[in-house]
Amino acid sequence: MRQRLTNRRKIMGFRLHNLPHHVIINVEMREFIKISGFVLIFVGTVGLLLNEFVFDAPSSCTISLAVVNFVGLVSLAFAHFAMRD
Repeated sequence: MRQRLTNRRKIMGFRLHNLPHHVIINVEMREFIKISGFVLIFVGTVGLLLNEFVFDAPSSCTISLAVVNFVGLVSLAFAHFAMRD
């Protein structure tokens, strides 16, 4: 128990009595964020390719699909770097 609290303190950078329990994200949440990141990147990439080669959609569609790609990349980066063990 003591080792687990020490790891939490080291990860979050807070003293033990100021440990914010709502900020600590468990493994299941980390995996969900990773999977959703991959899904967003896949949807954004397929949408951009279809928009380029099949459809002639306006630029607002292209921008929204690029934003979906960017959000997917940010969520993957967050899951990888910010939630390290």
